[in-house]
Amino acid sequence: MPSLRAHMRFAAHFADRLREALPDASRAVDAHWGSALLGSQAPDAWYFIPGAKRPDMHVVDRDDPLSWEGVLERWLDQRPELSSGCEQPPGTAAFVIGCLTHLGLDIWAEQYQHADFPTEARQRAPAAWFPAALADPKRLQAALRALTEAPMPPRRIVSPADLERATVPAGFPETEIKRVAVGIAPGLPLDDAWTISRINPIRHMPDTPEERAKWEQQRKANAPATANELQALLDAATDFALASVRRWW
Repeated sequence: MPSLRAHMRFAAHFADRLREALPDASRAVDAHWGSALLGSQAPDAWYFIPGAKRPDMHVVDRDDPLSWEGVLERWLDQRPELSSGCEQPPGTAAFVIGCLTHLGLDIWAEQYQHADFPTEARQRAPAAWFPAALADPKRLQAALRALTEAPMPPRRIVSPADLERATVPAGFPETEIKRVAVGIAPGLPLDDAWTISRINPIRHMPDTPEERAKWEQQRKANAPATANELQALLDAATDFALASVRRWW
């Protein structure tokens, strides 16, 4: 499962790719980067909503492989007031694109790469969404860890105060979304993997010698991702999410 910081790092990569793919959408994201980052954390706000469950904000039913195809489209269909993207206020467009990067990375990594993903659905999807370099689930997990720990481009780093000031469209749980995003923001400028791993607004992460020894032992069980594996993840997940952003825009 992608980490909270991985979602922000992926949103930064996606924002750069968007400049060439959809220039107008890119301008909205760059002008309202704080809102885009809030969107990139929005689906995980369910943790702080009493009685909420993950599918409430992710749509996908992880126990039903037949429902995994077309999840991003269903998420958008449930919010007709947000379509089309090019007709939305720039801040709203940036936020929704951030949401689509989060859902896109989750669904691509958790469902489309899963062994239970239906063969027929796989055959309908672009081959680029299934990179051979990540066919082994352990290599996919290594690449996701590399994404979590990858340096955030300096121009994409924001402060908690920046996120507090950014806007969330009506109809989304602003307080809970900002609780997640503001809580992970201190990890954006970091480059030490252990320190990064301790920043998590959803659950307490102990910072003790015993925990660090356990963490280091777990890391040794899976070889680090290569640059090619990380790039394969970025390329495939971006292509996956971009397909939905194009349709929405």
